[in-house]
Amino acid sequence: MEEAKRVENRVSPITQNAKSRPIIKKDLEPGIMAEANKDGSTYVSKDASPAQMKDAIDHEEVHHKQMERGDLDYDDDNVIWKGKKFSRAKMNEGAQKLPWEAEAYKKTKKSK
Repeated sequence: MEEAKRVENRVSPITQNAKSRPIIKKDLEPGIMAEANKDGSTYVSKDASPAQMKDAIDHEEVHHKQMERGDLDYDDDNVIWKGKKFSRAKMNEGAQKLPWEAEAYKKTKKSK
């Protein structure tokens, strides 16, 4: 069973995958359910249902692990996967065929 500690707009869920990461509920761009941040936090849409929030946290945890092992990085203009830059302007972020997303979808068994 999931427990949560609420402090203002922060939720720190205790789950198997994300025991100590700060989870911050906030407005996100349309179609974006969650974002993994370099500082180790995860943004989750304030409109997410509890089930969507759990699925999103599990998915973003894969991205956190990718960043921790040095495979994934990003800046405002690019996503960098294993040293190769992918222009954000030329991609559909979150698409399953992107290599970092393929891994996340495979590990969480979710598809768009």
